Amino acid sequence: MIELNFPKRTSGKHRADIKNSDLYKFYKKNMPKVESLSGGMTSGSYDIKPKEYSNILKDINEGITDLIVLENFEFILPFRLGILSMKQKTIEYKLDKDGNLNTKNLSVNHKATRDLWSKDEEAKNNKIIIFHTNDHTNNVRMSYWWSKKKAYVQGISAYYFVPCRTLKRKTAKILKDPDNKLLFFEIPNKIKRLKYGS
Repeated sequence: MIELNFPKRTSGKHRADIKNSDLYKFYKKNMPKVESLSGGMTSGSYDIKPKEYSNILKDINEGITDLIVLENFEFILPFRLGILSMKQKTIEYKLDKDGNLNTKNLSVNHKATRDLWSKDEEAKNNKIIIFHTNDHTNNVRMSYWWSKKKAYVQGISAYYFVPCRTLKRKTAKILKDPDNKLLFFEIPNKIKRLKYGS
């Protein structure tokens, strides 16, 4: 039986090394100068406040997200950092050697499990867990896919893409909307290759 604990939400285990405030400082430092009508150089319309800068970044990121999720767009990251897109994979239900459902690749439905435990004491004591079955997408799981095949950055294999909570919720809302009939490139399940001589 799998033991499942529900810790209180914290600030998150994935902390950003570079934040909007750092980007804004870099922008201010490298802000382009334009010639003033009264003579001399000025920052002009490029000189914006931190809040406006943050809103611009938010709009850009939301626009890119909409393209990736709604238009199946492959976003080529700058500086040869690879390609970010959405992929889909059919969920496979398998049994282990004891005949129990192998839940290794299934996602826990925390809300449904909490609701069950609050109503059913026996289910709570036996640690009964409810998993996402993705019925709304025909057992297909969608996820962000960072392709590093065309990336030319040393040590990039040590990094992976983790969408922030806001992006996860926005994407989930789009995918759960019954009016959105979305299809993405399929991630093939691993194929067992026969060894020579077998």
